[in-house]
Amino acid sequence: MVHFGTSGWRGIVGQDFTFRNVRLVLDATHEVLRRRGELGEVIVSYDTRLLSEKFAREAVAVFTHYGATTVMSERDLPSPCVAYAVRERGACLGVTFTASHNPAEYNGVKLFTRAGTAAEKEFTDAIEAVVASRAAAFDDFYVPQPSLAKTAPLAEGYLASLDRDLDWDAIAASGLVVAVDPLFGTAREFLDRVLIAHGVDTHVVHNTKDPYFGGYAPECTPQNLGGLREKVRVSGARIGLATDGDADRFGVIDDKCRSISPNLVIALLAEYLVGRRGTAGGIGRTVATTRLVDRIARAAGRELVETPVGFHHFGSLFLSGRISVGTEESAGLGVAAHLPERDGIFAALLMAELVAVERKPLDELVRGLFARHGTLVSRRVQLPLSERTRAAMGKVGKRVFKEFSGQKVTRADRRDGILLELADGSWVLARAARTEPKLRIYAEATSSRQLRGLVHEMRLAVREAEEGAAHVRD
Repeated sequence: MVHFGTSGWRGIVGQDFTFRNVRLVLDATHEVLRRRGELGEVIVSYDTRLLSEKFAREAVAVFTHYGATTVMSERDLPSPCVAYAVRERGACLGVTFTASHNPAEYNGVKLFTRAGTAAEKEFTDAIEAVVASRAAAFDDFYVPQPSLAKTAPLAEGYLASLDRDLDWDAIAASGLVVAVDPLFGTAREFLDRVLIAHGVDTHVVHNTKDPYFGGYAPECTPQNLGGLREKVRVSGARIGLATDGDADRFGVIDDKCRSISPNLVIALLAEYLVGRRGTAGGIGRTVATTRLVDRIARAAGRELVETPVGFHHFGSLFLSGRISVGTEESAGLGVAAHLPERDGIFAALLMAELVAVERKPLDELVRGLFARHGTLVSRRVQLPLSERTRAAMGKVGKRVFKEFSGQKVTRADRRDGILLELADGSWVLARAARTEPKLRIYAEATSSRQLRGLVHEMRLAVREAEEGAAHVRD
């Protein structure tokens, strides 16, 4: 019923994500905090979805019922802004209602720790356990205490960090023209506002609040960034910047109106951070992220730390100082010196800084990256995840692969789906998404032809396993 995935708990409103289930999760969250002795002020916020603000008010009701002081934002806020406010105020928890890049019929909740990181798996597992123990007899009756419910803007500190943590002099000196698309989400009056405040020639599209996100999912895919491409073309912008629904992920369009894949943006930024900026410390990447990051870390003499999929795995690594940069294939970038959590607004602005400092078009920057570290092309394919497909994935995960797509398998990892690394440095990963019913196949290779072959062969392996499962049932 309630399952926290790689980025919070999400579900379709009225089916899984109901007011009763939300109250149950919030009640369980308070209980886990009580058991840990971590009760204190709770920050509450929400995104632009239809019922998000109402869910946020339910959070205020539940926590104040138990005597906790709550501070609710005066408007919808980007998730990284919420994380920043939790850390800045020393609150015990941040709760924001968002389904991130999922379609409008979804909603969800993300939790942030006192340090500004996403809640770790140990914490959300404890919430799930309390939910399971209380669900059958749960009585969702609360008596809110208005005297404990406060409101505040909560954005000033975060906006000040964007002023502080970027090289605005370099951006201004370059004469950069920027196009911006917040995809009707929470980055409105954040991403565009800070650029305009620093005198950057900025052209904006989709900067109104729309709970239906213009009729499509607020995800920074090439298909969804048509409006931004047109704005780049018309305005003559050198770069187009986008953020997803809750602004923790980014999208980038170059001056020729082409979408730059998240993996290439991540690689460019990782090299820029450890090179030009001299950011100290190791680099983290999830198992589904480009191995260009490994090559960049190796060339810079930095430790490379691999984690399972999910940015929450970087939290303890950031706080211990083992890594200073965290990278995630699904357009996630975090820099500890700014915020130990992914931040799509900061990542997008950092790309603007990179283009301003390097004074080269993005396609030339990508060619230079490949010249230094070798060419790698990557792809992610999403397929519907039925129970039949889920069962098939279980069978694929148990197979022993000695070769795959004509290459020797040098590593097989089954911690999250099935990852196969091959002798020539290419790899393929198939796993079930934990935030929506999708099967995701990730692959990376030295050529587009080889990339297509990897994806095709993994899809074939899943299809054969599905047919086998169907024969067993018949």
